Order: sequence, then structure tokens, then C-alpha cells
Amino acid sequence: MLVAGPNGRRKVPLNEWFLGPRKTVLGRGEIATGVAVPLPKKKHAACFVKLRRYEGEDLAQASVTVLALAGNSYRISFGSVAPRPIRSERIEALLEGRALTNDLIQQAVRLVPQEIAPITDIRATKEYRTLMVGVVLERGLRAAVARLAGTGPEYGTSLI
Repeated sequence: MLVAGPNGRRKVPLNEWFLGPRKTVLGRGEIATGVAVPLPKKKHAACFVKLRRYEGEDLAQASVTVLALAGNSYRISFGSVAPRPIRSERIEALLEGRALTNDLIQQAVRLVPQEIAPITDIRATKEYRTLMVGVVLERGLRAAVARLAGTGPEYGTSLI
């Protein structure tokens, strides 16, 4: 994150940006001025899947982002299922260097409850969120890998 304020400009790594629900590292008088996202050097494709109650500006019940890189490498993060966005290094390690198969996807889905810490609120129960994160993880993995192969759904296509 690119930040500007009374003491000048600074860059904040994304994994340090979020402190908790509705809390960031922004100090008094600072504003976010941009986001710097370096493109991977390897061939890559991605997928973002957002589970929500209805179309429009609705807060997510859960979300997953999958970045698939050439050579069967993955980056996976979850949103709306913990006090801050989560990068799933355990699932990434399971998938690392392995071609995606139905069995491997199911192994990844079984790790979901160990990776997230959802709550029950007005949008969804923690049990529903846990179940649905597995569903959106599977869909996101399949779409990202298919896109990497040039056969996946167009970007912007809903997977829900």
C-alpha cells in the first residue's frame, strides 16, 4: 500500500496493512494513495470468487483469491472469514508443485477449517461460511488453472 501523510510517503506491505476489522496501519492524517502490485514473472492466471447475499454492493459472506503460476505454484487468500484477510500458506504448501486433481482439491478443501476463523453475524453463520469457503476455493482453483491453460471462464464471469 502506498501511503502519504504529514511525515511524508511510505510503502506498507499488504500483510501488515490490516490490523483487524475496519482497522489499518494508517496513522493520523495519513491516506492511502495507491496500491503497488508487482506482476509475477512466471506465466500466471487468477480468480476471485465472492460469496454474497445478492448482486450489488453487498458485503462478502466469504471470498477467495487464487493465483495460479506456471509450474503448479499457487497463492491463495481468504476474505471475510477472520478479523483480517488470510493468506493460506498451509494450502499453498499442499498444492506446491503438484498438478491439480480432484483428490488434491478435496485435500485442500479439508484444510479450510484449520485456516479460517469465521464468525456468525447478520450475513451468515460461521458454519455456512466454513462450508462455502471450501466450495469457492474449489471453484477458484479450477477457474484459475483453466485460465492458465487458456480454457477457463472469462474474467468477470461469476462462479457463484
